[in-house]
Amino acid sequence: MAPDIAALSRMQIARFFQQNNSVTREQCDAEAQRLTSQSVTATLSQGGTSYTVEGGHVIVQFRVPHSTLDMGLLQSIEHTYPGFVPHHEYQGRFGQLSVYTMNNIGGVCMYLARDKLLSNDSYLLKVTLDDYASRFFASAFYNTPTMMARPDPAQLLSKYLSQLEQLRSELPPRFRPTLDRLIPQVSDLFAEGWPLVLNHTDLLENNIHVDPATGSITGICDWRETEVSPFGMSLGGVEVMLGVPVTARSAWRYHHNHGELRDYFWTQFYCHLGGASDEQKRRIQTARLAGLFLTYAFEYGSPATEESSDLRILGELILE
Repeated sequence: MAPDIAALSRMQIARFFQQNNSVTREQCDAEAQRLTSQSVTATLSQGGTSYTVEGGHVIVQFRVPHSTLDMGLLQSIEHTYPGFVPHHEYQGRFGQLSVYTMNNIGGVCMYLARDKLLSNDSYLLKVTLDDYASRFFASAFYNTPTMMARPDPAQLLSKYLSQLEQLRSELPPRFRPTLDRLIPQVSDLFAEGWPLVLNHTDLLENNIHVDPATGSITGICDWRETEVSPFGMSLGGVEVMLGVPVTARSAWRYHHNHGELRDYFWTQFYCHLGGASDEQKRRIQTARLAGLFLTYAFEYGSPATEESSDLRILGELILE
């Protein structure tokens, strides 16, 4: 796995500087060295709209103009998920790029630790799932800042219903029964007492860092696409820990003990919420399913087709 990731990162870095030639990679490295007072190296995991290096305990990230970070939103995210989010600071412009520093959260991306997490009947992965349930997902229920800006609930509900109705009409017919059950329940996510929270919308393995020796989550990265939405809409992200995407005969392959691991996560999650009524559990599952559809069923703004790998993955995920 690691050689493929390294090759992908090299390709992303080369493409980044081909498309953003106001400065060179060498100039960015020199600027990062000035900011950190350390020699710097490119992080193993890169992104499509940024170049990231590490120098000691500091990460420096150069981002393209259309991918700048909302620093006020990041402050709310840090408050909502204490201990999971690196502290970001804006360092100004470098050429046409925006420069940010953040503390190095340590650990490695989950895909680099997968073999260790799955060894000994997934002993360490259960630690990861417990962190995910208790310190991460449950945290949003209690810690979202009360003064945080929120969208108008009626407008957000209307948007979701419109998107889901579009999916019901245009996705392959096999998805229609699930959407028929889901759509009438979405309004419950905007009922009084159900919180709007900051949801990470890209909880993939490359954004989740773990300590491979203990299984603990050291931090979660790439919060740029965070959205304010009903609590539970990012819970589909737990499925990422229970299987792997494949590109040959099927779109998704679950670990052999995924049922046991999923049950463990939900038991821990409801425990750390302080218990949940049947109605709360129903709303949580509604939010989870709505989040999965809105994440995986659109491709470039339009309902995905049978050729979409994300749609094939969605077909696997909603069965669970």
